[in-house]
Amino acid sequence: MSFLKTLIPLGLAVAATKAAATKVDIWSRLTKPAVRSSFNGFEPLLAANLPERQYNISVWASGWIPSDCNGYASDHNVSAADFIIYQVQYSDCSDPWILCYHKDSETSIQNIAKQFGRIPIQMREWVKHVVTIPDTMGWAYMDKGNTVYMRPSDAMQTTMVHETAHAVDLNGGYGGAALSGSALWAANYAQDTHVPDDYSRTDTVEDIAQTPSSPSSTRTSRGPTYATIITQARNFGRGNSMLVPGENVACAHRMPNSQPVAINTLARVFGGSRPDVSLSRHVKVVRVLSEHLGPTNCTIHW
Repeated sequence: MSFLKTLIPLGLAVAATKAAATKVDIWSRLTKPAVRSSFNGFEPLLAANLPERQYNISVWASGWIPSDCNGYASDHNVSAADFIIYQVQYSDCSDPWILCYHKDSETSIQNIAKQFGRIPIQMREWVKHVVTIPDTMGWAYMDKGNTVYMRPSDAMQTTMVHETAHAVDLNGGYGGAALSGSALWAANYAQDTHVPDDYSRTDTVEDIAQTPSSPSSTRTSRGPTYATIITQARNFGRGNSMLVPGENVACAHRMPNSQPVAINTLARVFGGSRPDVSLSRHVKVVRVLSEHLGPTNCTIHW
């Protein structure tokens, strides 16, 4: 998923630490060997080791759709009226997530909610909406804090973690700027012997997105970069870190939900009350840094 080059003029391609002011080319292909060849090779391990969260699902009144999801309907030539808008309340966060589910999606809303809920809360909280849309081929991308799944599957845990990791990195979850474009990440990557899989070699943006997906068996060859993620996530996560058991239990940050819009004039008149998408005082509302960057450009298919 080479990230769109609109990042470069916005300055995310270059970052510096106090110790180094080195320019970081996030587009360069990485050359270190991969622990595994397949992107989906981690799927059974993730599914077996990420615990499910209890959740409850409720449905919006017909006629309303979050404005971001309305945009994806237009982008992908599907009708906004064909989306069912669910609110999913997980046991580990006081605020529900809004999932935009196309009625012809290839897997159930329960499977989507279950897989999304397995993602550690310190990662999951950096996703605004989850969107599913039917298609002829399975692929996914992150855009404006939303994770969008085309032809969703009931076995895409690796992809879900990967897209969520993009949202964490590119929206400031590791300290307020894109870690993938920083000299800190480059310096620690230089000490690693491997990358997680062949797809990680695409560029630094994909490498950092794949790092949280990788099981502990890869970490001996990725010690410095794992340590960087854990430290940065803990420092910015109010003492919590997404990769440390026992430190991923607090829902501390949330993306602001996009505002509801009526799908048409009739819906505006007869669709009932406008849904309340405000967040509670229990979470810190974070700015969506990737708002104007454009979507990640997916090259992973299933």
